[in-house]
Amino acid sequence: MADHILEEDIFPIVGWAGPGGEMIRDDVMAGMAAAGFTVSHSSPGPEKVQQALDIAHAHGVRLLLVHQAYHVGNDFALDESRRKEIEEIVLQVREHPGLYGYHLRDEPSFDLLPTLAAVGDLIRSLDPYHLIYINHFPPIRGWGAPTVEWFWREYIRLSRPTMLSYDHYPVTIGTDAEIEQDRDLPNVFPDHKTIVKPDFFTCLDLIRTLSNFYTIPFWAFTCAVRHGAYPTPTEGHMRFQLFSDLAYGARGLQYFTYAHDQAMVRPDGSTTETWEIAQRINREIHIWAPRLGQLRNIGVFHHGPLWDGTRPLPVGGAPLSVAAEGDPATIGFFLDAEDRLHLMVVNANPCAWARLTLKVEVDAEKLYHLDPRDDVVRELWPPNPKSQLIALAPGEARLFQVGGEGQGKNF
Repeated sequence: MADHILEEDIFPIVGWAGPGGEMIRDDVMAGMAAAGFTVSHSSPGPEKVQQALDIAHAHGVRLLLVHQAYHVGNDFALDESRRKEIEEIVLQVREHPGLYGYHLRDEPSFDLLPTLAAVGDLIRSLDPYHLIYINHFPPIRGWGAPTVEWFWREYIRLSRPTMLSYDHYPVTIGTDAEIEQDRDLPNVFPDHKTIVKPDFFTCLDLIRTLSNFYTIPFWAFTCAVRHGAYPTPTEGHMRFQLFSDLAYGARGLQYFTYAHDQAMVRPDGSTTETWEIAQRINREIHIWAPRLGQLRNIGVFHHGPLWDGTRPLPVGGAPLSVAAEGDPATIGFFLDAEDRLHLMVVNANPCAWARLTLKVEVDAEKLYHLDPRDDVVRELWPPNPKSQLIALAPGEARLFQVGGEGQGKNF
């Protein structure tokens, strides 16, 4: 048996702001499972916790439980009365198979970190198995700490988290003036009036570095709901965010939001086009998940004009002897247990197709890809590992295995 829920054979795909209250019912939770979500960030209300866990479990979804007893607000005090409340709810739910973890706080400031650590320690003493979940602001400043690094190192020191999570929603609609001023920058897509925040990859790179240094897995997000300057996401927008997360080594993915503002499901249980997009993407991720779980991320490089916080493909030096020609791409480098190279190649344009030639210079006769349709490792057609031409839809990714064994070309 696993010692912690993160060791289970479940890839976390979270519907953030998932069904809550009266929406935690059979039809809605069945729809969530059908879309490939394994975890729902949900607030059932204090009187319906057991019922909500029962319904979620019946449909193969687990709850990241939001509850007033342990939610750390800005004026939270961990006094004896609050301790008893926390103990009561944890003892009530800790054995339930529908539980994934405890949501303590979203986007805390630096001054709340000691309190969050104390609450986490209390819950962990009662239930060491389930996730203590805290999601953070994007790592672009210290949020009350002198630096962003100070914030994260102190959080890790105090809370001893089993995973790291932050949100950052990069795809925005720009004004005409912004588009005209910055149209030549690589993060601006004038034909689609779209600006991707230039620090998107900087944030991923920092969290990847922390994750690798402390050996703590990280989760990241995609925006899935229209609000403010954020448009209703296209499939390309969401693929770009989610597969960039994976290329940087993310071990869990989160959609903001699932139920809030009818992002994917309406109060009557009917689903939206965004739900259909998520279902397609999640199906592919679940096919790749067993392989990704066996890989370790050893680097992320970019082909094309460099964004802030990115690195060009290295020149020479096995196992990183890979070059590219054509449209911009993000390339995550991974090794398996036998030190066999794997590449996740992501179209760095969320709005348009990309044409790319991948040149693998290592001594391998075959270049395979893990087909996201049927979990088969096969060659592309026409095969040419020294100069492999590929086309990628907006934000699309391909996962390649360099050498080893696989099936013949799909033709």
